Amino acid sequence: MLAAISRLSSMTRIFIDPPISLAMSHQYASRFAKKMSTLVKSCIEDGRLSANLCNLTQHSSVSTKFIHLPLYAEGLMITSEYLNVTGRFCTITRLTLAVAIALSINQSLAQTAGHSPALFPEYPLEHSSEHAPLQKSSSIRFIDAYNEALKLAPEDRLSQSSRDQATSVSAIAERWIVGAPAWQTSVINDRLLSNRGLRELETSLAVNLWRPGERRDARDRGTAYGQRSAAMQHYLRWLVAGRVRTNLAELETADLQLAAALQAEQDALQLLETTQRLQNAGAASTQEVLQAENLWLQQGRHVLDARAALVDAERSWQVLTGLTVRPAEPHEETRAAQEVIEQHHPLLALRHSDMMISDSNIADAERQTKGSPTISLGMRRERGDWQQPSIESVGISVSIPFASRSLVAAGSADARAARTDSELALVQDMRALTAQLHEVEHELFTLAQALPLTERQHAVNQQQWQMAQTAFEVGEADLTHVIMALQRAQDSAREHQLQLLREQHLTSEYNQIIGVLP
Repeated sequence: MLAAISRLSSMTRIFIDPPISLAMSHQYASRFAKKMSTLVKSCIEDGRLSANLCNLTQHSSVSTKFIHLPLYAEGLMITSEYLNVTGRFCTITRLTLAVAIALSINQSLAQTAGHSPALFPEYPLEHSSEHAPLQKSSSIRFIDAYNEALKLAPEDRLSQSSRDQATSVSAIAERWIVGAPAWQTSVINDRLLSNRGLRELETSLAVNLWRPGERRDARDRGTAYGQRSAAMQHYLRWLVAGRVRTNLAELETADLQLAAALQAEQDALQLLETTQRLQNAGAASTQEVLQAENLWLQQGRHVLDARAALVDAERSWQVLTGLTVRPAEPHEETRAAQEVIEQHHPLLALRHSDMMISDSNIADAERQTKGSPTISLGMRRERGDWQQPSIESVGISVSIPFASRSLVAAGSADARAARTDSELALVQDMRALTAQLHEVEHELFTLAQALPLTERQHAVNQQQWQMAQTAFEVGEADLTHVIMALQRAQDSAREHQLQLLREQHLTSEYNQIIGVLP
């Protein structure tokens, strides 16, 4: 019987909500267990255990949060009604359930008594090998990470393609003819018809020639592609530098958030220990201890979130650079003296090269529409019949195509539209960079004015937190006031540190927008 009661007691504790059990005081626990013991006899006599439990929970001395216990007991007893057993066995079962419920509540509340952070499971701080934090190394500098990221950049394929394209287009302008030459041969023979000995053989080689100025245009086209290849290289370096700057900013921000979360957790733990010490001295209630503990657990969740954000930033760093270590020191830059965006900006230089290619494409489209002069050089051998000798001759022919202006304009319309798109992209990128530069300058100006204010606010909130903590220890303030002061101090400290870090990041962002590489 005792073994059955023990098993049912452990099973019943499953149905009891842990927060509800923690909310009951020791007085409620002992009173509930005592009344359960006095009602066992009446439960056996009338066989209405669930009704008596309901009446018991209605008493003012028992928490109303336990009103669901009769429903669980009734559900277990309904299961026993389906068994073909005697009434005496059912009575024993109900008695056992009543005792098990009382024992489970006593055990749960006994475990709650005098609780401390040591009794609560620590959230896991260790990391698996898959999510282990990256090691910091003082030997890793920005230029090292930049060079590694440049090797792994997906846009490097476009850079290689632009170099090959520039080489191919430039080689066309070095040729003396346009396009590929054509070899043509024709044979005339009357053997299948009259068969009088008529023979005629003609062969020639035809080549297309440059019009005046077209070869110069082809050289300009090759030069435009060469400039675009160089601009693509410069743009790739600028793009990768921006990615490394952004990733480093994310890492530094995640480090700061994690440090702030750990400090907040430590402060919450200190407050919890103070509250427990006051509770042992009779100066704090259980509700205040639970409130302080809830704050400590909440800060622990913030630590987990900060660690997850740091892991995400470190994984982005590994993908970007391929490195398994990260710089130990924060990245700092000096603000460039340049105040305007110049035309040799990497992005604008790339757009200018696209416009030059569009201009050369217009000239190439006009050339193709006009056509190229063709010269043919060949030989001819012929005879009239069997009695006549063969006659051999050399021939040369020239063809010059003519095209109207409307035909040339229609043939180059698409190329002109592409040139307009390139010009539009240049204007839009210039406006976007100017707007970004203005926003960064304004934010830097605002931060310079806000930093003294946040520094003073942090000092004031820190002093208020210390005063509130002292007042709470001597019983002059409640815990809610202390928690609010603590949260204000933590928020102001984190905000001040974030503003200092944001100022460094804005300096790097300013240099990135201007087009200055570190």
